[in-house]
This record gives sequence, C-alpha cells and structure tokens, in this order.
Amino acid sequence: MKRSGNRTGLALVGLVLLVVGGLALARGLGAFGASAARRPLLEPGAAALAATRPWFWPAVAAAGVVLAIIGLAWLVSLLRLDRLRRLRLESGTSGVTEVDGGPASHAVAGQVMGYPAVRRARAVLRGRPDAPRLDLGVSAREPADLGALVTRLHDEAVPDLRTTLGLRRLPTLVRLSIVPGKRTRAVH
Repeated sequence: MKRSGNRTGLALVGLVLLVVGGLALARGLGAFGASAARRPLLEPGAAALAATRPWFWPAVAAAGVVLAIIGLAWLVSLLRLDRLRRLRLESGTSGVTEVDGGPASHAVAGQVMGYPAVRRARAVLRGRPDAPRLDLGVSAREPADLGALVTRLHDEAVPDLRTTLGLRRLPTLVRLSIVPGKRTRAVH
C-alpha cells in the first residue's frame, strides 16, 4: 500500500477511535443527560454475558492488545528505516572503509544551501551500506531558476559527494519545491 493510503487509513481509524472515545467520555460526564451518565455502557444482555463468562474481559483485553500491536506495526511501517548509519566504501585491495553517513549528508545539504534562491536543503543517504542512494530535498524561494538549480545539483553537488565518497555511482532522488520566504536552513 502506498504511504498516502496508509496515512489515509490511519487517519480514518484514528478519527473513528477519537469520535467513539469522545462520545463515551461525553456520556460519562453527563452531556447526554444524568440518566445516560449513570447507565452502564453495556446493554443488560452483554453485561450478563460478561458477568457469567470469566473469560470475557481477558478476551476483550487480549483483542485490545492485538489491535494495539497491529496499529503499532502499521505506524512503524510508515517510518523510513532505510537511513544509512554507516557507509561501506571499497578501497581496492587494501580492504573496506566504513564512514558515518550523517556528515556526508550534512555536507551535501550545506553545499546546496549555498546555491542562489535555496531556502532549505535536506539530504539523507539511504539504502544498503554497500549500495547507497541519495535522497535530496530542496526548497527554493520564488522566483527561482529551477533549470539552473537542477543543473548545479546534477553537475556539482551529487558528483562532489560521489567523488568524496569514492563511489562510481550514486543514484539520487531530488525533490524540488518552491516556497515563499527569506530564511534559510540546512537539514540532514
């Protein structure tokens, strides 16, 4: 499922739970009248079932735990866990060198922040340690020359990082956005 579908699904589930919880709270606080606040939430038949079956409340609790675990797994699936902590660089016959991916990401974001009209730059190395890829988000102020910006990213920023890391290739996803404003900020 796409991330937008996951977000929509989580938003709908959250909205339903919020409405149901809010209605139960409002009823308990007397928003629907004092008699409604004094009555139990369960109808007499369900209350009798719960009273005569010792397994009822533990089963309800177990179902709640299962639903909580499913919801937590759903949320975790939305996180981008492919951010590289360590980058493995081949050094020919002399062995393997590992470097921290954070400073490399920070350096390319800082370089891009120096380009004209760039308001914000975010760079993250993702993928596997032996096959990294760059995720570069750039927000430019209006009116920005996007052609010149893309050319500089293609001809300077990405090749500089690739050369610094000693990589033959560095697949890159660039996300450009145009925003109003004057402040600048680099994020890694």
